[in-house]
Amino acid sequence: MKDASPQPVYLSDYTPFGYLIDAVHLTFRLDPHKTRVISHIRFRPNPDSTDRRFFLHGEQLTLITASIDGQAITPEVTPQGLTCPVPDAPFIFEAEVEIAPAANTALEGLYQSGGMYCTQCEAEGFRKITYYPDRPDVMAVFTVRIEGAETVKLSNGNPTAQGEDWDEWHDPWPKPAYLFALVAGDLVAHADQFTTASGRDVTLNIWVRPGDEGKCAFGMDALKRAMLWDEQVYGLEYDLDIFNIVAVDDFNMGAMENKGLNIFNSSCVLASPDTSTDANYERIEAIIAHEYFHNWTGNRVTCRDWFQLCLKEGLTVYRDSQFTSDMRSAPVKRIADVIALRARQFREDNGPLAHPVRPSSFVEINNFYTATVYEKGAELVGMLKTLVGDAAYADALKAYFARHDGQAVTIEDWLKVFEDVTGRDLTQFKRWYTDAGTPRLTVTDSWQDGTYTLHIQQHTPATPGQPDKDARVIPIAVGLLNPNGNEVVPTTILEMTEVSQNFRFKNLSAKPVPSILRGFSAPVILERASDNAERAFLLAHDTDPFNKWESGRALGRETLMQMTLSGSAVDPAYLDALRAVLRDDSLDPAFRALAVRPPSQDDIAQSLHDAGHTPDPQAIYMATDRLGQAMAQHLADLLPELYAAMTVPGPYSPDAAAAGKRDLQALLLSLLTRLDGGSTARAQYAAADNMSQQLTALSCLMARQLGEAEHQAFHDQWRRDRLVMDKWFALSVSHARPEDAASRAVALTAHPDFNIRNPNRFRATFGALAGHAAGFHHATGKGYATLADWLIRLDPLNPQTTARMCAAFETWKRYDSARQRHARAALERILAAPHLSRDTTEMVSLILGD
Repeated sequence: MKDASPQPVYLSDYTPFGYLIDAVHLTFRLDPHKTRVISHIRFRPNPDSTDRRFFLHGEQLTLITASIDGQAITPEVTPQGLTCPVPDAPFIFEAEVEIAPAANTALEGLYQSGGMYCTQCEAEGFRKITYYPDRPDVMAVFTVRIEGAETVKLSNGNPTAQGEDWDEWHDPWPKPAYLFALVAGDLVAHADQFTTASGRDVTLNIWVRPGDEGKCAFGMDALKRAMLWDEQVYGLEYDLDIFNIVAVDDFNMGAMENKGLNIFNSSCVLASPDTSTDANYERIEAIIAHEYFHNWTGNRVTCRDWFQLCLKEGLTVYRDSQFTSDMRSAPVKRIADVIALRARQFREDNGPLAHPVRPSSFVEINNFYTATVYEKGAELVGMLKTLVGDAAYADALKAYFARHDGQAVTIEDWLKVFEDVTGRDLTQFKRWYTDAGTPRLTVTDSWQDGTYTLHIQQHTPATPGQPDKDARVIPIAVGLLNPNGNEVVPTTILEMTEVSQNFRFKNLSAKPVPSILRGFSAPVILERASDNAERAFLLAHDTDPFNKWESGRALGRETLMQMTLSGSAVDPAYLDALRAVLRDDSLDPAFRALAVRPPSQDDIAQSLHDAGHTPDPQAIYMATDRLGQAMAQHLADLLPELYAAMTVPGPYSPDAAAAGKRDLQALLLSLLTRLDGGSTARAQYAAADNMSQQLTALSCLMARQLGEAEHQAFHDQWRRDRLVMDKWFALSVSHARPEDAASRAVALTAHPDFNIRNPNRFRATFGALAGHAAGFHHATGKGYATLADWLIRLDPLNPQTTARMCAAFETWKRYDSARQRHARAALERILAAPHLSRDTTEMVSLILGD
């Protein structure tokens, strides 16, 4: 038996709520098992709505009392909420409910993490706190009183009063319930100050458990840099007297942008050289910026309904990407973003989970916090900026905030601002929001009498529920190089609006080599006949960093595909190209690391599938290993010297230059370990004074099935650090032999530090299994069966994490029939589990295509 039959919600059915809220006052009397929540809400009829049905969402609540204008009522209560007659005039609704935070393992609403009270209300968690119209278009001013013995009690807005065992907070800015937050516990603060451009003094706090104070400095610095950047680049200032961040161990997401009180997964805010890698530092910097930027793009201007989720997330991801580009290396950031987009979002678009950036329906909104909404949504903002130009983009953003501050808006409102500012008709551009799928650009060329012509066709394959797709406007950035490598046509934006178009470049002295889709100017797949000679030419000469990298990636992809299909040796021209890149000191070390690192095994599987082949994960795994060995042998004379040259002197710094050198050094160490039996990696492990170098050395050893002593030593050294132990759990699975990956994950569940209720630890263990391509897709089916076993166990505790991890199965149909049978059996077993949640039911049904 499942949860009540999941019913779709449709964008076309939207109607405004029948009542507006003038003010909300909440009192919390905290208790782990019997927290009382007393609500006092001032309603009035909404003149823009004719729906006078009064319905308040409420789930897993025990109603104690309810009244209207002081008169006790007996409302109709269902598992979904509360209804009752109300006056056709302003009125006050009051209710007292009881909830049990300690029993809330789903981590939605008010729950406890290690004795600390905390909340997660996006998307629909507030209904598990009290009865309320839990929808983003209902905005109100909140006042919150928190009663309890905890030393620190926080909510949104500014502190207004305090007494013995109680604190009161008032948020002057109207907000929807999904932005409500409360935290209470015995915490300590890492405090600082920030003065805004207009002179407002803001108190900044990062609240942590005692003992974590030493891991807050980088997060605070990132916050202050984000605040300054938003003022300088977007003209947006912070608008409260205090800004609080809280680190929480048990959290389903990375972080949450609640107004004035951001709640973070501990892994996304705590950092120290001893315990955090360069990747951790960069991720922390980006997530802190992302959540802060939501203060305007998501909080002050929010979504009318959850179908508009990309409106806040896509724009904010784009803004945090701009920030990271300015703080670090813009080309490296762009390449990293595209790698992630192709790995996650293109996979969504190419499978059963494909959906538009703005979906037209959903069953469970938690399942739409996807790469399509976030990363593809950000790409749409970038394309819009490319089409209208930097100046018009800046003017449109200013107009957007001026026009819609304090409102809950739609994609139509967003595009209308750009149309009004620029005079452009964006009707065709809107298809990027409404149509699923990744467009394919098929490109051929011709040369005659000094005129070079690009012939381009666009086609978007069918996706579930959308068999036919009209042409979209696509900005295609193109440059041309002459045969000696000089650029003869600098980057030019071609605007494609038809199914088929020709673009001509005249008065050229020789047939050029095209550099197409520079900077990855649109989220499309480029299909163009090319050969390794042209790819090597662009790798050597292209002035666009992205396409320079893309050419090397294409070389690597073609090489690995041929090695997988035929068992052929590595093309020496490819190895020579890698040598040339590594030796080029004019290139950023971080860029060199990206350019030399081969494509992922999943990338090769998808490329083989797209080319009409059935990918064999084991063959891809073996080809990747053979390529690594060939690279090590071909570059053997270069590796020791370059490895030494990438050593960063002095104390650890997470800055981009130092991190880039360590990234390249890590790649070189992985190759050296193939040649020297691990001696260099062992030496680095022993001498490491920071987590980046220690973990890199351990990873290189484990990848070669070496380093058992170091693996145990790492465990013993960091046993008491929960975030470092997540790394240990993940490494233990990700570097297992394919045939051992599933059993290794299962064995780790018997470790005393494994906790199924902690999302970080569960993802570290079983996310590593899902990411081990040859292990998860092992021919025996034990990878599928193992993940299914544990998702069935997790679902009754945490449906949200369960449903998201089901996405590991989304590519099951691209493999052979035996693997498909194993995967289908695992998915059907999940679907048949008793009392399966709505979240997981929808996700598995979509993946199965049933």
